[in-house]
Amino acid sequence: MKLAVALGAVTIAATALVAPPVAAAPAAPSAPTALVKKSFMVYSKFTSRQVVAYGGADNVGDLTITRGVVTDTSGKNVGTLTAVIRVVAPSFKKDAELRDTQSSITLKDGTIFAQAVNEDPKGKPPVDLHIMPVTGGTGAYASARGTLLMRKIGDKYLLAYDFFVEKDMKNSTLSFDTVTSKTVTGDGSQEIGDVTLARAVGGDDSYISIATRAGTGINSIDLQVFTADGSLFARALSRSKGGATRAQAYAVLGGTGTYSGYRGELTLDANGKSMRLRLAKPGGSAKPIAWFEDAGKGVTELAVTGGTFLGVEGEMFQKADRKKEVGDYFATRIAYEEIDGVTPILTMLEQDFKTGTMIVSGITTTAGIDGAAVARPIIGGTGDYIGASGQVTSSEESADLWRKTGEIWR
Repeated sequence: MKLAVALGAVTIAATALVAPPVAAAPAAPSAPTALVKKSFMVYSKFTSRQVVAYGGADNVGDLTITRGVVTDTSGKNVGTLTAVIRVVAPSFKKDAELRDTQSSITLKDGTIFAQAVNEDPKGKPPVDLHIMPVTGGTGAYASARGTLLMRKIGDKYLLAYDFFVEKDMKNSTLSFDTVTSKTVTGDGSQEIGDVTLARAVGGDDSYISIATRAGTGINSIDLQVFTADGSLFARALSRSKGGATRAQAYAVLGGTGTYSGYRGELTLDANGKSMRLRLAKPGGSAKPIAWFEDAGKGVTELAVTGGTFLGVEGEMFQKADRKKEVGDYFATRIAYEEIDGVTPILTMLEQDFKTGTMIVSGITTTAGIDGAAVARPIIGGTGDYIGASGQVTSSEESADLWRKTGEIWR
């Protein structure tokens, strides 16, 4: 959220803003042999911005869907932009708010996803420079990890991407016997904010998907695959015409257990019973990480379409004694209605350390408040955490303190 902590992207920001219109995003360090570097700039102009308000104080919990067109540096249309935004908490600044912003652009060769908690004017489009983690992609951008710089220039936004993708990914398949789904409707125009929940089961494997309507025929979908050895977290932006169902590609953003640090792409067939995966495992050794978090302040809980929203901000500490603060965190959690005997819980945490930010997110069936530890994937970061992958496990140390442990690759 804080620009100051995105140290690793400061050079990118400065260079991108003074580059000539045809320049690519500035160079990152040379890619390891297993990676391919991609850097480019495009522009986006917002064409619609629709808000679903849920009545929370300071707009907390409100859902905003922003759509736009994407052009290259010559002004030619090359794609579309969709942003799915939730207000996490009010800002310390007057007339500003903190937003969980999921940005995606779809180009002819795939979709690129980015996510961060951004500070923006209350109820208005962004005006300040933002540096966001690239969390994944599909097609040519499968396994993407790096950064997105977003800067308002006139009536458009400069989007400067700088990321790596994996060259080598392994294929596998999963199959499911049963699929159960249900839709919960709200009051948004064009059905925006309506939620479709689905759960599929096949032997020891299963998945949960949460599709949020982002416009006519458009859904933003989060999906978690569960196996006996771990889980994978994926995201998609689906577009349908005439109600036709077709196979859907998802960006695999991260994983837990055996799949900790994994990235790639999965494709779910039209009937939801067959899944093809292309996955890249992390290289080298993971670094252990650990810290503590308080239970937060300014906690907001309210009903939203399909479930209950929780928005919170709090502090992180080096040890349980809370003597040394190591940063802040911002979190959203939506506990959805039960589907096929389980309660899906979608959580996003931005960990704002002193030298960078880290995004942790995923779908679980427990919040961890019952004494059981819960693991979620690391899906990206900025500063010292650019390209981060791995997992973080949360366990309740006491009523107002959480222990966080995990592993991270960069």
